[in-house]
Amino acid sequence: MSEETNKDLALSVAKKSMKIVIFIGMFAVVLLMINIYVMMTQITASAQLSRKLHTIERSLGLDVDSSVAQGSHKEREK
Repeated sequence: MSEETNKDLALSVAKKSMKIVIFIGMFAVVLLMINIYVMMTQITASAQLSRKLHTIERSLGLDVDSSVAQGSHKEREK
């Protein structure tokens, strides 16, 4: 093989490998974006659930901290 053929082959392999690396990098970025979206959705759902729970407790007139403390106090008396 001539030197020029070897250079062309090396250049061709390098170009293909760079395309593969770029594709894998883009795929990793897409997976990262999906992961961030799922995490943000979970955080939002958790915040909404907490807000609804707080609203229900307020409408029922419950004080969670005092009721938990009273419950543990009643258990100690038994």
